[in-house]
Amino acid sequence: MSAAARLTTEGGTACPVCAAPAAPEIEIPEYRLFRCARCGCWSSDARARGAHVSFEPRDYFGNDDADRPKWEALLARLGGGARMGSVLDVGCGTGAFLAHLAERFPGCQRAGIELDVGRAARARDRGAAVHVGDALEVATRLAGPFDLVTLWDVFEHLPDPVACLGALRRTLAPDGLIYVQTIHERSLLPTLGRLCFRLSGGRLAHPVRRTHEAHHLVFFTREGLGLAAERAGLRIRELWFDRLARRRMDGPRLLTAAAATLLALENALGNGLFVNAIFERRE
Repeated sequence: MSAAARLTTEGGTACPVCAAPAAPEIEIPEYRLFRCARCGCWSSDARARGAHVSFEPRDYFGNDDADRPKWEALLARLGGGARMGSVLDVGCGTGAFLAHLAERFPGCQRAGIELDVGRAARARDRGAAVHVGDALEVATRLAGPFDLVTLWDVFEHLPDPVACLGALRRTLAPDGLIYVQTIHERSLLPTLGRLCFRLSGGRLAHPVRRTHEAHHLVFFTREGLGLAAERAGLRIRELWFDRLARRRMDGPRLLTAAAATLLALENALGNGLFVNAIFERRE
């Protein structure tokens, strides 16, 4: 297979969202960021080049309760417990969301996929059936059916998000839905990170490295999510934006306070650092 035919996340030049050619735009010493002119999504070859993250996200993983309002907002959009017969949480972490479902809907059959063995063990201790391994590999062998599949803060980590969507589509019940929360590339912070890099002639790389960290491989636009859904045999049923809670932010207090203020203002204006999408099968 030629380098051009491979995805940017795997060392090639094809956009992992729409498969169109993507051009390298930003060169950080350890990895490159590519932009796709067709869908506007950005992607990174950090995984293919073995790049390391620049910080340890301790607060992000230690404040699960900060996401309870988002969990409840999603359940409200889905009509309460109508679709909670069986749920698969991809990248379930320590099982916090699945444990929340158990509290709300005691009869819900809960399953998860988690790459980290330690976090998977904690999720199992909370009563979920957790499969350890790569999301795509595990999804291709799961039978389902699931009424709801969720991917909280996972989609941006996948080297081939469209293939994973297609595999998860196969596990859905007839009226099943897939929910994705991921990073919105046209949000204020990613835009500022890239702008700092360009205006400084590449000398100021720290902001863009933080907004496009090495463990994040794909950065989505609204248009890109629509194309990814179409390629996977799905369509967007509903889409909305929200922001990262300050309790989940890492860094100095003044910096997190400033970031939280900017994100709140952006969200009030109808945009957000996170884009949320509910996918359903195409007819």
